[in-house]
Amino acid sequence: MKQCAKIVVFIVLAAFCFACENNYISPIPDMPVVLDIVIMSDAPELNVIGGFKEFVEPKSAFQYLGYGGIVVFRSFDDNFVAFDMACPYEIKRDVRVAVDMSGVAVCSVCGSKFDVGYGTGMPSQGPAKYPLRRYKVYPYGTDKLRIYQ
Repeated sequence: MKQCAKIVVFIVLAAFCFACENNYISPIPDMPVVLDIVIMSDAPELNVIGGFKEFVEPKSAFQYLGYGGIVVFRSFDDNFVAFDMACPYEIKRDVRVAVDMSGVAVCSVCGSKFDVGYGTGMPSQGPAKYPLRRYKVYPYGTDKLRIYQ
């Protein structure tokens, strides 16, 4: 009977561990994130796969752009993904990754490279061990996106 109880407890704990949406801890500090985008007017670059738009300065008092700014990328599987631009190795607001249409984000200071093309933000080269901090993207209407934490 005790063995059965241990198994049930183990299964319940395992379920809690795997049910978490964010399965890594980012070294980038938690900061407010609220960004609404109308693709046609704010970010026409996002109309093509591999297109991206960087948001570093808020355009209104109601925009919150995380720690180092936000980059929105149209991934190779035709989804929108958003990441904080602060390098998770350097952890400084003004040390930002630069993204290109090949789906790679590069930190010019430490040289770390991150995959954004397939939406993971995982490091592929360099000293960084953590992925880029990812934000949620909610598409609504015909060409609108809401980025939030």
